[in-house]
Amino acid sequence: MNDSAPPSAPSFRRELARKAIHLSSATVPVGLALGIDRRVALLILGALAAVAIAVETARALSPATASRFDTLFLPLLRAHESRRLTGATWLLIAMFAAVLLFTRDVAIVATWAAAAGDAAAALIGMRFGRLRWRRDGKSLEGSAACLLATLAGALLLAHLGIATALLAAVTAAIAERLPWPRDDNIRIIAVVGVVMMMTVAR
Repeated sequence: MNDSAPPSAPSFRRELARKAIHLSSATVPVGLALGIDRRVALLILGALAAVAIAVETARALSPATASRFDTLFLPLLRAHESRRLTGATWLLIAMFAAVLLFTRDVAIVATWAAAAGDAAAALIGMRFGRLRWRRDGKSLEGSAACLLATLAGALLLAHLGIATALLAAVTAAIAERLPWPRDDNIRIIAVVGVVMMMTVAR
């Protein structure tokens, strides 16, 4: 996510299109919360991740495939994604790992934080962000949106207690702002998941 500049209409529409992918991935935590078998979730996520990695490999090895890929998706890519794995691929990998490695409640919170929390941070930060940190230009409004969106999922989907849910939300807001690893999908899911495993799954 990057809300470091006030949005023009085209840039906001572009970010909205990118975050539509994030929001669609909220089906993972919602599905887990509704009781979908984790093996089914892993099968679906694993298949999607495998397809994404195959496409990434093809565009890395074939200039023709890369050209076709860019024709379709370049408007949605950040600069570094034109040469490396896209955020969507990282998101699928991270969600697969979360469902595989974390308990159900922790996987729900961690994947929801990446799907909804990160999207809220980007869109609210770009549209309404005014109070910005000098170091990275990200906004307090975006961080607050990430916190509130994650809190809602922790309470309503994972049914965590208020204190634990608030810890998850604060952790997500902090993780969204960290500079490393570069891909925030990996960062948010990993940080929130590890903190919650230390808290919930003791």
